[in-house]
Amino acid sequence: MKQGRLGSPLVEVSPFVFDDRLYLLENNQRFWDLPDGKPGDNFHEDEVRIRDVASGELVSVPLTNHGFGTVLVWNNRVYIFAGNYGRGKPWRQMTSITMTSSSDLKNWTEPITVLEADPGEFIYNTAVCRANDQFVMLYETNDAQWPPFTFKYLTSSDMVEWDVVPDGIYGRDKYVGGPALYFEDGWYYTLYLQIVEGGFETRITRSQDLVNWQDAPEDRPFVTFDPSHQDIPLLHPNVRENNASDVELCYFKGQTILYFTGSDQTTAGDLQWAIYEGTPRALFEYFFEGVESKLVSDTTPPEHRGDWAPVLIAPTGQQRSGDSKAAADSDYPTPQQLELQERQLGAFIHFGPATYIYSDMMSVPEVEIFNPTQLDAEQWVKTAVSFGAKHVVLTAKHHNGFCLWPTKTTDYSVKNVPWRDGQGDVVAEFVAACRKYGVKPGLYISSGDKYLGCTSTPDPMGERKLVGDIDTYFPVFFEQVRELLTNYGAIDYVWFDGAHDPFGWDVSHPETGLPLGTAYGDAIRALIRNLQPQAVVFGGTQPDVRWSGSEQGWASYPLWNVIRDGEQLQNWVGPQNTGWIPAEANIHPRSTWFWTPDSDHTLRDIPFMEEVYFQSIGRGANLLINMSPDTSGLVPPAEVEFLKKFGKHLEHTFGTPLVIKDFPQMEGDNYIELTIPKNDVRVIELVEDIKQGQRVARYSIDALVNQEWKTISEGQSIGRRRLERHDSLTTDRLRIHLVGNGTLPPVIKKIAVY
Repeated sequence: MKQGRLGSPLVEVSPFVFDDRLYLLENNQRFWDLPDGKPGDNFHEDEVRIRDVASGELVSVPLTNHGFGTVLVWNNRVYIFAGNYGRGKPWRQMTSITMTSSSDLKNWTEPITVLEADPGEFIYNTAVCRANDQFVMLYETNDAQWPPFTFKYLTSSDMVEWDVVPDGIYGRDKYVGGPALYFEDGWYYTLYLQIVEGGFETRITRSQDLVNWQDAPEDRPFVTFDPSHQDIPLLHPNVRENNASDVELCYFKGQTILYFTGSDQTTAGDLQWAIYEGTPRALFEYFFEGVESKLVSDTTPPEHRGDWAPVLIAPTGQQRSGDSKAAADSDYPTPQQLELQERQLGAFIHFGPATYIYSDMMSVPEVEIFNPTQLDAEQWVKTAVSFGAKHVVLTAKHHNGFCLWPTKTTDYSVKNVPWRDGQGDVVAEFVAACRKYGVKPGLYISSGDKYLGCTSTPDPMGERKLVGDIDTYFPVFFEQVRELLTNYGAIDYVWFDGAHDPFGWDVSHPETGLPLGTAYGDAIRALIRNLQPQAVVFGGTQPDVRWSGSEQGWASYPLWNVIRDGEQLQNWVGPQNTGWIPAEANIHPRSTWFWTPDSDHTLRDIPFMEEVYFQSIGRGANLLINMSPDTSGLVPPAEVEFLKKFGKHLEHTFGTPLVIKDFPQMEGDNYIELTIPKNDVRVIELVEDIKQGQRVARYSIDALVNQEWKTISEGQSIGRRRLERHDSLTTDRLRIHLVGNGTLPPVIKKIAVY
């Protein structure tokens, strides 16, 4: 399970355990630290260094003028092996391997040369392991008699004198690179880089004699890349990841800890880490499960159990480790979050059996009740477009468990209803309509299921208890999510309701009172990232977007996008979540979420909806406005007209600004003056460039009235969009005073006056 990206350009990193603490051996290239540095600049200053993972502190620098370092812990000593740049040679033309060791990570022995390359070859990555009564070394070479690169294997009894293994070669007939070497239960395991369509991924092979090798089946990559990810350290923000390399791992406190790098195999890496709940041996054997233990090639991959996936693709920007660098990176939105926040306004559609039973979401009526004879998903989407919605979220499954698609997991779905003679698929029609009218499709998927009997109690957050058999239900729900994210193309928004969710972080066992934990919820999140990496997730155990706390369309103020430790519960997220998690409010313009008869008179009026808009979007949050198709399958005419009228009201309010201006980055406290045509000022709009974080701590706005500056409003957060309203203000000059948060200068993207 991938744990996050660490925002680091490091490539060759080796985790290791010493004195019951986790450390990293880092190979730092000096040019990364230089303004406009190019690969190889100042390479004699490259360092092989040790970092304490828990504290983030740099412990020592055992070697300089070295690279491609690796580490081995043996008999209470730490041994480091690395390629020596030497002097008077070009960058990375290494011909020797150096070794140094320490018993305290502070005092290191005088480096000695333990290996010299053959004539004409250079040495690259190195790996060392202990196997039975000997040590084994692997080094990566450009030996011209084989394709680049090739692995050579050597053995030693003392780590000083090394003997070549006759015919101990891997990579004779293909490109390999970025190796790691481990020994478990009689098998040598080598991790290597493989060229695949679109990039490079890490594979695994094994041997019992370092001569004959057996690769894992091709459809079982050890870790692969995420081509949707951009914003790679030191690279242009549009460069996409096409590499997953240099995997190294160790066993620590019951888990296998893995580090590897993304990027595009050029200037720098994109360091990431992952966790396997078990031993390295169990992890390695998993990739050979069902493979006969024979050391001959087999042209047909053997049958295997389950669907294989690489280390599951997790959120591209959310960081949840204790590393200080990771915490800093999480102060910024992921590209997916940024895109959602830019859209601001969306539509909700509540439709299902509850439409036929007076909006009763928790009852489970007979399946035959669902029969929308005039269902028209295009009418829904056109209504959403009429009030400016940029995405639409459909209740594909609500708490009663009824599925609006013909799922294979339950009989309680559209495949057993009179509508379309059981051949219909509401989700398919909805997604097609979204694509036709240019809005992003989203799916609400209730984790609770009354029909299948697994939910949670409606107790307050932190006190909820499980109802039903979660272990039996989980694979069913997991498959439902998989169906929805596999069968309908790109789904841009996945919406999990916190109510009645058996997988919630705060749900406990009804008898023991012990918390159930987040493992099931985290697995669901990992599935989403594997199947739909571009999707934004509302709610669940690892949300991209959080609830504002209101079903009446408001968000609190000030509104901060970054959640710090200790702030989680007041912001409706679990204690395991920190970082950039923006808020979304929602509202049902009728008195209920699902349509009820004779309820047109409960529709809100335009002034109320304007207030909602200013108290959600106007405070920097997103907003979902519900639509409620009736029993015929159409949004009622009164609702269509009301929402269209609201859209026109927004267009009238924001369609023709008196002035609109973009601003560059500024430093320190900032005064901005605007000259506008003298007029009645109704609305002032402030927008931060949230791609660079939320930096404004407070602001004030002055207006020149009767030749005197008068403060007309003050506030704290701005974020995606701050709207200030004024009932009676005539002026031709405004002055905005911005105060930064003390660490970075404000970056204002836009100021507009209406």
